[in-house]
Amino acid sequence: MNQTKQSVEVPFRLFILAMIFVTCLIAANLAASKLFTLGGLSMTSGIIIYPLTFVLLDSMAEIWGKPVAQRIIWIGLAANFLFTLLLQAAIHLPPAPFWKGQTAYATVLGAVPRVVFASLCGYLVSQTLDITIFVRLKKRTQGRKLWLRSIMSTAISQLADSTVFMFIGFSGVLPVFAILSTIGTEYILKFSYAVIGVPLVYLAVRWARGKSRGLAHMVSLPADKH
Repeated sequence: MNQTKQSVEVPFRLFILAMIFVTCLIAANLAASKLFTLGGLSMTSGIIIYPLTFVLLDSMAEIWGKPVAQRIIWIGLAANFLFTLLLQAAIHLPPAPFWKGQTAYATVLGAVPRVVFASLCGYLVSQTLDITIFVRLKKRTQGRKLWLRSIMSTAISQLADSTVFMFIGFSGVLPVFAILSTIGTEYILKFSYAVIGVPLVYLAVRWARGKSRGLAHMVSLPADKH
């Protein structure tokens, strides 16, 4: 059987952005177990990290298009799901007799399955909605007004994320008023983040575009063709 080796070239800067995207996604879900209070409003710590994923996704969609961004979303979903499974396996390992931290460990790291499912649903819906709106606005603006496309796509998708997560995760557990109140509170911060994150989108796009051309800035992946 003859074997022909080919080289598949992928922009190195795409690898970096995708790595940061997945890292922020997992870190946000891990940090969400801690609640904090700011200005009298109580929120999960993950809300500080998670909006960064939209900044990164918009940057990748701007340069490499929707197909690449959509693949990154699926990679993030798979990574998050695998991380959750591995974490659950670690939690359910029998603790050493002398170790007294099992209860705290399970409390902090062990999420309720329904909440995990709600988080994954919110992620998939909101991130897909984000790049869909972003790419459509890019066509309508003929590639201009990156700031507007970033704010509008993120603002709409963040609302979808909070709505899907809260209703799937807490319907029947919390009153509808409490769910809507939480969505509104989180959305205020998320929308502010969308506005503040615009300079980061410009920086990421400029950084990636400046080094994404040419073979010197590509990663060659060997591919065997039988």
